[in-house]
Amino acid sequence: MVAASSRVTCLLVAATGNCVENRLGELMRVQQATSVILLTEPFDDIPSAVTATATSERTGAALTAPTTTVSGNRVKVTLTVANHTTNLDNLVITVNATVDSLTEKQVMEVQVVGSHYCTLASLRAEAKLDDVSRFPDWLLAEVRDEVTSYVEEAANVAFVPSFASESHIGDDSNNLVLRTNQARSIVAISVDGVAQSLTNFELLAGDQLHGKSGFPFLNREPVVVKLEHGHDRPPTRLVREIKKAIRSELLSRGAQAPRDLLWEQTADGNTVRYSTPDWAAGRYTGTMSLDTTIHAYGSVLIGFA
Repeated sequence: MVAASSRVTCLLVAATGNCVENRLGELMRVQQATSVILLTEPFDDIPSAVTATATSERTGAALTAPTTTVSGNRVKVTLTVANHTTNLDNLVITVNATVDSLTEKQVMEVQVVGSHYCTLASLRAEAKLDDVSRFPDWLLAEVRDEVTSYVEEAANVAFVPSFASESHIGDDSNNLVLRTNQARSIVAISVDGVAQSLTNFELLAGDQLHGKSGFPFLNREPVVVKLEHGHDRPPTRLVREIKKAIRSELLSRGAQAPRDLLWEQTADGNTVRYSTPDWAAGRYTGTMSLDTTIHAYGSVLIGFA
């Protein structure tokens, strides 16, 4: 199964000498403890001399190089459980290839999460999404990643287990207030570049990191905290609204519908109501039923006004 897609929006960020680098603008999400295949953007021609590297934000180290397979003018990159997806993590996958005597580079950012909000099979079961030629797996996965990432950004909390790294500056106190909500566990802490023993710290209520035995986060010292966060699973109501939003987005793309509508009728006769997106007013996406659900769970979990 192709678990993450080729991205249709690719940002050209560097062209120095004979090296052209394409950096993908969005995170791919893959499920922890599963082997997956990533598909790159199309290269300008059939690539050769292909290599790939993987770097873990969790450990800060290079992982075993993923295997690659040329597929037309794209490259399939295989991540395995043993080498890449055992832990919650944020990975950077770099693919280098020779194309027409030039070296081309593509960089993919991959988030390893505890689970997806919904499976591709459950999306495929939604009305009008059973056409595999019109809605291939990679497209379903791409839109699912976009919608779920946006929901987490709006709610300011992950509803599935995830990984994050935070940078702070010490202020001579024993406590740090983490910016990431729903902290589950601390993976690593460094102070001024020196790794610390986790036995010197504990997580307190309100996502606070406490230094035991008077351990101070000294003034102006840089502190890096790596942690696992997020809920065990998303609420059923939120999953339902996310699936509806994914379906609506897919059908709208297929119909090339304008995005400034107040409402639209989908191909199966259902009506979707929109409003003007306004984060301050709790209208995060402009899709009213999804925004209401995000606001409801956000209010309960993180205290939105």
